[in-house]
Amino acid sequence: MSSQRESTITPGQNRKRTIFAALACVVVLAVTILSFLPGRDKHALHTTGRFHSFGHLLAFSIVALLAVRISRSVLVRILVFIGSLLFGFGIESAEHLVYHNLLEWKDVLVDALGVIGGTLIGLLTAPKETDSEGKARGV
Repeated sequence: MSSQRESTITPGQNRKRTIFAALACVVVLAVTILSFLPGRDKHALHTTGRFHSFGHLLAFSIVALLAVRISRSVLVRILVFIGSLLFGFGIESAEHLVYHNLLEWKDVLVDALGVIGGTLIGLLTAPKETDSEGKARGV
């Protein structure tokens, strides 16, 4: 009998992680594509205007939520959190460089708030994993 407790990952948990990972990739790709559309296309898709900040908040909340749900360890979750923040800042910086407009600090802040909110929701809703003896353990 092993002295270390090993976590048991069920096929259902692996399937959920795979689905969350695929969704995270789709959302990150969508955010990236939408960020670099010409202005008239952004306006037509309502990514500018009065719902602009809400879109940022929602998109980055979803990115962080999905990333947390596929992460297994605290260290990975911390790295994913930092990576999500850097992704938001990177998108805004890249838009600034491509379109030569002012860096939208408000968008950077809203992206960060979305990452914080999505991470918290992900942590609060993540199921407890069990060890090899069937005992719940915090992740």
